Amino acid sequence: MRDQSSRIRIACRRQAFEQRGITLVELMVAMLLGLLITAGAIQVFAGNRVAYVFNQGLARLQENGRFAIDTLNYRTRMAGYYGCLSEVAVTNNLAGAAGSLAFDFAQGLFGYEANDTAPGDTFEAEDVNPANAADGSAWTDNLHDDLEGDVIPGSDVLVIRNVSASAHSLLSPFSDGTSVFAAASAADYTVGEIAIVSDCQKASVFQITGVASISGGIQLSHAASGYTPGNSLATWGTDQAYGDAAELLRAETWIYYVGASAGGPPALYQRRLSLSGTTVELIDDELVDGVETMQVLYGIDSNGDGAVDEYQTADAVGDWGEVAAVRVALLIRSPEEYGNEVDTATYDVNGTLFDPVDDRRIRQVFTTTIGLRNRLP
Repeated sequence: MRDQSSRIRIACRRQAFEQRGITLVELMVAMLLGLLITAGAIQVFAGNRVAYVFNQGLARLQENGRFAIDTLNYRTRMAGYYGCLSEVAVTNNLAGAAGSLAFDFAQGLFGYEANDTAPGDTFEAEDVNPANAADGSAWTDNLHDDLEGDVIPGSDVLVIRNVSASAHSLLSPFSDGTSVFAAASAADYTVGEIAIVSDCQKASVFQITGVASISGGIQLSHAASGYTPGNSLATWGTDQAYGDAAELLRAETWIYYVGASAGGPPALYQRRLSLSGTTVELIDDELVDGVETMQVLYGIDSNGDGAVDEYQTADAVGDWGEVAAVRVALLIRSPEEYGNEVDTATYDVNGTLFDPVDDRRIRQVFTTTIGLRNRLP
């Protein structure tokens, strides 16, 4: 019994000796293995993050590009459309309409060419977030006063005027010297809005100064005062008389340009008509951020056969009525930088070689060619 107890004590002491701990070498080896595993995990995490930021930026860039191109396609194809798929003589009864950025509806399409951005020219961006030009001398012709201080250098401007898709037929007595009669409800039109009446041979632009319900429709008046811009002619002559088959539509102006808020990234802006009280004015909407330049070329149909003969910059267009198509290109960048690779490329944007500031963003050029519906066969 005593020998057995001795053997048990010896076994216990041996087990205690064998479990006293690990050596310093073992500890250092374990730490090294742990560091290697941690470093590997960090590398995987960092790589996954770079890939995530890249894919997110690329997805955002492509989404912005598709939206911008879709918007420009829809608006541009309607340029100069005043109720019929043909040119009509426009009488503009608005005060101060000629040369106005907002209300010159006799000109359905117009543009401004940024200096030194013609096809073959190289334009170098001044900053990753450039400031808007202080005046209009960086464009040909000089940028309209209403756009000064809103557009970044090196980017073209596109001006579109047309009517809305919705229309209402005129009803008897159709029109007289002071009113237009339409088969619509009083809720369809608001006092102060800009409207156009057209019969496919001629069109008249006016500001609505009164809406009254009549049997079967409404009567729209166009007095000469009390609204902005107001009507220069309160009483229309017989050259603006309308009859059966004429339509009433709402006038629209759309201006597209690249601008920047103070210190912010460049973005594609849309300027449109808006009614505030008794005043119609242009207001801005930011459509897509990260747009670094917009370059526009105009397809000229010089012989009237319905086919484009050549594409020209805005400053080279002699007759805007000959423009049958518009080619628009946008250079768009991702919102954020990623990785370590610097973008040193120069981009072909509608023939213009655009050199952005070298940074770590993704960039892509989006281009579309748009036929003007009312000027093509």
